Amino acid sequence: MTISQRGRHSAGRVLLTGGRAPAALELARQLHAAGYAVVAAESAPYHLCRASRAIERSIAVPAPTRDRAGFIAALQDAVRSWDIDTVLPTCEETFHVARDAERLAERCRVLTAPFALLAQLHHKGEFIRLAERCGLPVPYTATLERPDAWQRLRTDPRYADGLVLKPAYSRFAASVIRIAPGPLHASGVLRIERQIAAAGASPARPWVAQELLQGQEWCTYSAAWKGRLTAHAAYRSRFRAGRGASIHFAAEAQPRLAEWVERFVGAIRYTGQIAFDFIVLPDGRPRPLECNPRATSGVHLFGPRDRLAEALLTPERLLHSGERAEPAPGGRGAMVSAAMLSYGLAQALRERQLMSWLHAWRAGRDVVYRRGDRRPALEQLRLLAWTRRLARRRGLTLLEASTLDIEWNGEP
Repeated sequence: MTISQRGRHSAGRVLLTGGRAPAALELARQLHAAGYAVVAAESAPYHLCRASRAIERSIAVPAPTRDRAGFIAALQDAVRSWDIDTVLPTCEETFHVARDAERLAERCRVLTAPFALLAQLHHKGEFIRLAERCGLPVPYTATLERPDAWQRLRTDPRYADGLVLKPAYSRFAASVIRIAPGPLHASGVLRIERQIAAAGASPARPWVAQELLQGQEWCTYSAAWKGRLTAHAAYRSRFRAGRGASIHFAAEAQPRLAEWVERFVGAIRYTGQIAFDFIVLPDGRPRPLECNPRATSGVHLFGPRDRLAEALLTPERLLHSGERAEPAPGGRGAMVSAAMLSYGLAQALRERQLMSWLHAWRAGRDVVYRRGDRRPALEQLRLLAWTRRLARRRGLTLLEASTLDIEWNGEP
């Protein structure tokens, strides 16, 4: 690379991994707008960043679940070849990047927390225990290593209002089981045990049980540097794909959520992107459900002028000014339009909330389509077709297939 080529991107050069996700596309566009050159690395043959004008080059890498050594070697080669300043992982490949971060850090900065901490945050039970040790209020939570272990909690007064059972490592609220308080028929007990057993509940594949909380579901997305928040946003989880993945996002100020997140990242001295799912109780008190130590859909709430790129890549400068990146008040909100027309509309009809859906549809901007950068909108059709073929071949849902080659589920 010549000096003149380097000068075209005075802000620096970023290697962005996980280019299939709308969140990665959002980050690429914001980094490009802030003057960074962005190179995308992805194991899927089709991905949103590949088609974007915000990307200088797209690099195919091995799937980390099948060839982690090859995955890291490909990233090392990209760092050398493209004079990369920062590696910024976005999705669940974050865990694979963090595990070998020292190999990449020999030549550039890797924007992720240590692997041991990420593993603790990713485990739904370990995260709650960590938050509790930090002195923060949490729901009652137990780890289950046998398919029938949840039954003893039915008589525990701490779980008198019901139980939520879920794999310790999971995403999109997959396999979540809600058990209301009161008697449970023998057939219901057997059905639950079979479902947990089918998912492989064991010491190697644990589940967690949490008390069933009533309240509003909220999500947050933040960035932190050495335990200090540099960016933060909160949004309601109103419309979803299935039970878990939010598909419509509108920022709202929630000071109590911001305070909880600020205390937590400060206590663990966190650096990187981090997101949480909360239940806000009727009296306004927040209770965390789980943590996603990576990018999430919350990045869509930030506009190019909201300084998210600065919060991620030059946090010292932002903190020195006594500020942090936050979505501008009164923003339009964002949505995954294709999912809103399928999952979201079906949910609205089922819940008799069509007017609420119409209002959200009219107020939201699509997270993929952008005037001046339209090709990712077509690329998502190719990505969807590839994911659908993979799901059919493996007997998975679309959401499960979308992360199959990058996810990490506690494997040693």
